[in-house]
Amino acid sequence: MPSLITRRNAILGLSAGTGLYLIPSGPADASDQMPMRAIRRFMLGDMTISIIDDGSFSMGVGMFAANAGKAAIGELLSGYGLSATQAEMPLQIMLIETEGTRVLIDTGMGDTTFHGNERDNGRLVSSLQSLGLSAADIDIIVLTHGHPDHVGGLTLQGERVFPNALHYLPDIEFEFWTQDPNRAPKSLRKMIEECRRHLLPVAHGMRSYSDGQEIAPGIFAVAAPGHTHGHYAIRLESQGSTLLHLVDTAVHYIAGLERPDWTVGADIKKPLAVQTRKRLLSQAADEQLLIAGYHFPFPGVGRIVRMGDAFRYVPVPLV
Repeated sequence: MPSLITRRNAILGLSAGTGLYLIPSGPADASDQMPMRAIRRFMLGDMTISIIDDGSFSMGVGMFAANAGKAAIGELLSGYGLSATQAEMPLQIMLIETEGTRVLIDTGMGDTTFHGNERDNGRLVSSLQSLGLSAADIDIIVLTHGHPDHVGGLTLQGERVFPNALHYLPDIEFEFWTQDPNRAPKSLRKMIEECRRHLLPVAHGMRSYSDGQEIAPGIFAVAAPGHTHGHYAIRLESQGSTLLHLVDTAVHYIAGLERPDWTVGADIKKPLAVQTRKRLLSQAADEQLLIAGYHFPFPGVGRIVRMGDAFRYVPVPLV
């Protein structure tokens, strides 16, 4: 097994011009989990995969076209009959059952919601219960990066939600999102405070992982930096079938694919994020891979097809 994370004293910094960030509002008023809303189960080879709808939040569309502007993305989205000003961001949590091991890919927002939103998330535990599972039945949690909408479900009222699970997060992500907020850029301090609230209670025994590592049977880490310093995608392989979980490589299912050069305000390293996005989308299209997107419309599973220098997401029936 990988060694336990070595906590280094070095604090990572952000370069100038990192873009806009949402500011979490802190714990929601309701201390209990929200009720289950939707689950989609399917097989990938010998793996059983469940996509859990954790809820959603909304944000201004300008976030997805930081170098193009609100007018450009508004025109793109309105052409699909979508709002030209606000984007709905679903949260899709993946549960993988592989060779007797239950693995979660990220944990949703838990008891957190973003500023300006009413709480519509935190459905993970109740969804697991509808599958006949408790939080104690989860063996491994793979955290793809440290943003609150991915780690918020780790704790509830300061306590671990998944008491028996091994928690995995790359060193660089843990160190950045748990640093002293006062040493970070002002635009990130509220975000880091919220990340610390969920990450520090599970820090003991946290394990790191690296590119290409098989974290659990058939579950491989794929380095996908740019969105954050240590953002990862996940590749699943079983009985000759493959699924590439893009996570936040392409945050918006239309803008991120049809305008892959548009930068995302929340990406820490924007040119690198564009490079990573094009690389993984090209791979998915060329290899005709089944893909998943964390913020894609439920259940967020489909394929990527080329459109000249751009791409399109095509949902597929899951049987």
